[in-house]
Amino acid sequence: MGNTTGPILGQPEVDFRGDRIPPPGGQEGVGEHALGDDVNWIYDMAWYGEAVRKSDGYICEEHPAKLSSDGVWEKIIYKGEGLRVWQYRLPNLEIVILFVFFLWQFFNILFRKMGLKIPKFTSMMLAGLVLNVLLTVSGDKSIIQELLFPKNKIDIPGCLGLFGFMIFWFLKGVKMNFKRILKAESKARVTGVAAVTFPIIVGLVIYMLKPVEKRTLLATPYGPLLLMESLTSFSGIARLLRDLDMNHSALGRVALSAALVSDMIGLFYVVMLVPISSPTFASFGLLIEIGFYLAICFAVVRPIMFKIIKRKREGRPIDDKYIYGIIIMVCLACMYWYDLDQFPALGAFLLGLAIPNGPPIGSELVERLESFNFGLILPLFLTSSMLRTDISAWKDCLTDHTKFAVASLIVLISLLKFSVSMIIPYLYKMPLRDSVVFSLIMSHKGIIELSFYLFSYSSKILTRDTFSILVLSIVLNSLIIPIAIGFIYDPSKQFLCYQKRNLAIMKNSGELKTLVCIHRPDHISSMINLLEASYQSEESPLTCYVLHLVELQGQDVPTLISHKVQKLGVGSGKKYSENVILSFEHFHRYVCSSISIDTFTCIANANHMQDDICWLALDKAVTLIILPFHRTWSLDRTSIVSDSEMIRFLNFNVLKQAPCSVGILIERHLVKKKQEFQENLKVCVIFVGGKDDREALAFAKRMARQENVTLTVLRLVASGKSKETTGWDQMLDTVELRECMRSNEPNDQPGTPKEEVLTIYLEQEIIDGADTSMLLRSMAFDYDLFIVGRTCGENHEATRGIENWCEFEELGVIGDFLASPDFPSKTSVLVVQQQRTVSQ
Repeated sequence: MGNTTGPILGQPEVDFRGDRIPPPGGQEGVGEHALGDDVNWIYDMAWYGEAVRKSDGYICEEHPAKLSSDGVWEKIIYKGEGLRVWQYRLPNLEIVILFVFFLWQFFNILFRKMGLKIPKFTSMMLAGLVLNVLLTVSGDKSIIQELLFPKNKIDIPGCLGLFGFMIFWFLKGVKMNFKRILKAESKARVTGVAAVTFPIIVGLVIYMLKPVEKRTLLATPYGPLLLMESLTSFSGIARLLRDLDMNHSALGRVALSAALVSDMIGLFYVVMLVPISSPTFASFGLLIEIGFYLAICFAVVRPIMFKIIKRKREGRPIDDKYIYGIIIMVCLACMYWYDLDQFPALGAFLLGLAIPNGPPIGSELVERLESFNFGLILPLFLTSSMLRTDISAWKDCLTDHTKFAVASLIVLISLLKFSVSMIIPYLYKMPLRDSVVFSLIMSHKGIIELSFYLFSYSSKILTRDTFSILVLSIVLNSLIIPIAIGFIYDPSKQFLCYQKRNLAIMKNSGELKTLVCIHRPDHISSMINLLEASYQSEESPLTCYVLHLVELQGQDVPTLISHKVQKLGVGSGKKYSENVILSFEHFHRYVCSSISIDTFTCIANANHMQDDICWLALDKAVTLIILPFHRTWSLDRTSIVSDSEMIRFLNFNVLKQAPCSVGILIERHLVKKKQEFQENLKVCVIFVGGKDDREALAFAKRMARQENVTLTVLRLVASGKSKETTGWDQMLDTVELRECMRSNEPNDQPGTPKEEVLTIYLEQEIIDGADTSMLLRSMAFDYDLFIVGRTCGENHEATRGIENWCEFEELGVIGDFLASPDFPSKTSVLVVQQQRTVSQ
C-alpha cells in the first residue's frame, strides 16, 4: 500500500486503510468546518503519512510513509509550508541517536575525569533522566517534545532500542559458560545460591505472617518484585567488574562464578513461578511449550552450530549467511515468547546459551554485534525506559503506604543480600575487606532488573509509581555501589610483595623460579633457547612456569588453566596451547630434564593479561618474569614481520606492577649453547651502574656457570670523572663487579669458580652517547647475546645526546639502541628490570 508517488518532489499519493471511528462529539462537520477539516486531513496525510478525517471518522495511513524530506527544494516550492527536518522519521531517528549518544558519553567522560569508575549503563540511565527533566520543564510544545514524541504514533527510536535490548540478551547468553558452575569454588556456589534463596524465603515469611487485611501490596506485584530484587545478574556483574577493572582479579573471578550460579538459580525460580502463581492446566501447558522451545534450542540448533563449525575452513571467518540466519532466529525466538505472554528477551537469552561460546561462532557474533549495539542502539532502550518514570514519585514516599511498602521491601532485600554475601565468604576465610567488597558487587543492580520491571509495568503488573520508585532505586544503586567499591578496594595493592624477589640478592646455589610468557608459536623457540643456556643443577635448580596467553573472545569470564592439574582434553585449553605444551614437554624430556616445567594457559582480555601474569608470579614466588618483545623478525632476522601494540602495552603494564624482576627478550639470533659446534655462547653485559644493571649482571653471572658460555662484562665509565665510591649505589656496584675484576687477574688455583674463569672484564671511558654508539657498533658482531639493565645509562654521560632518540621506553636507552633496526648486528638482547614494588 502507498507505494506510488505523486508528480511533484516524489510526494506520496494518498492511500487508505479505512477503520472508521465516531466523529468527535457525535456530530458531522458541515460547511466551513467540514472544509477546514478536509484541509487539515489532506495536510496531515500529505506530510505525516496518517490522518483522521473528522467528517466521517476514517483513520487513513500511508505505507510506506515518507521517511525524509526533499531538502531545500521542498522549502522553495512549498514556500515554507510542511514539516521541519526533525519531524521526518529518518532524520528524527538520526538526531535522537546522536543526542542520546552525546549525552550519555558526556556523563561517562565526566565520571572518568572525576576519577569515578561508574558503569556505562548508569551514564545511559542518567541521560534518560536528564531528558525526562527537560521534557517536564520545557512543556508539550517544545522542540524536545517533538523530537522524542513525534506526531506519528510509531516510536521508531524506541522500537530500535528494543531490538538492541533483544540483541543484548542474546549476547548475554552467548558469552555465558555453563561449565564455570561446575568449576566454581565452593564459597562461590554457596554464596550464589544463598544470595538469591535467603531473601526470597525471608520475604515470603514476612508476607505470609502479615494478616490479609493489613497487606499493602497484593500478591500479584509482590511476587515478581521480591524475585527480581533477590536476583543477581551475571551479565550485570560482568559489566560492572569490567568497568571497575576487577574482572581479572582473584576477587572478581569469585564474584563472576557466584553471579553465574545466582543467575541460573534465579532463572529456575522464574520458570517455576509460572505453575506456582496459577496452578491450572494452562500453566502446565505453558511449561510444555517452554520445554519444547528448550528442546529445539539444545537438540536442534546447537548440533547445527557444531556442524557449521566443522564445515568452516581453518582460519576463515564464519559466512555472513549464518550470522544473518542466527539474527533471524533471535527475532523468531522473541516472537515465540511474546506469544506465550512471557518475557520475550528470555527467548533470545536461551537461544544464546545454545550457541557455542568462544571462537569461531560465539566470538564472531560478539565482535560484530556488541560494540555497535552497546554504543548506539542499546542507549535508546535505556533512555526510553527512563522517560516512562515519574521523578516526583519519591516525594510522598514516607506518607503513601504503597510507596513506603515498596521502598521498605527494596531496603530489606538489599540488606539481606548484602549480609548473606558478606558472611558466607568471610566464613570461608576471605578477608573482611574483600568480603565487604564482594557483598557490594553481589548487591549491584542494572539493566537486567530494569528490563524486568519495564516488562511488568507494560503488563500492568506494576503501577507507574511503583515502577518509578524501582527504577530510581536502580539508578541510586548503580551510582553508590561503584563509588563505595572504589573507596574500599585498591587494585594497586593486590600484587604487593612483602619479600625481595630479585636475582641480585639470590645466592649462587639458590633456586631460580622463572615465569615465561608465550603469545605466539614463534616465541616458543626463543624462550626454550634462553632456558637451555641458563645454568641449572641439583644444587642450583631452575623452575620454569610457562604461561600461554590467549585473548578472550566471545566470553565474559577469564580462565586460568593449569595443565599439571588438568590433563589435556575437552575444555582444558588443548585447542589453544597444544603446541606450547608439547614443545616444552619435549624440551623437558629429551633436552634438559633437570629443569622443572609447569605449563598454564591464560584466556583473558588483552587489556588485563598483566593481572594474570602478576598474580601467577606472586602465587608461585617467581623471581624473574621473561616477556617476549612485541616485534617479531623474519627467519633471516633482517625484516620485521609483526608489530603488536597489544603486546607492547602488556609489557609496559607488567613492568609497572610486577611483584618481582622482569626481563624482555628481543630475539634476532638463536640463543643456544652451541655444544654441537663446540663453540661458546658469547654473552656481553653492558654495565653503567644502578639496580637494573646489577640485576642484569646477576643473571649473566648465573648463565656464566653453564658450560660453553663465555661472559664479558663491559663497564662504561664517564671520562674525567673520579672513580672513587661516593654513594650507596656505587658501593653496591663495586661489590658486584669485584668478582669480575678478579677474573682478569691470573688465577690458576684449584677451586676457582667456573664463572670467574670464563668471565672477561672490560672497562671503557666514554665522553657522551656518540662514543657509546661507536663502541657498541664496533663490537656488534662479537657476541650472541647482550644483557642490559632497563635504566642502564640513565642520567649518565654514556647516553648523553642519544636519550631523545629512544623509540621504545620499556627497553631503556641502551636496550633500544641495541634492538633498533639500524644496529649492524642481529644479536639478541635481554633487557632486565629489578623488582620495583616491595611492601615494607
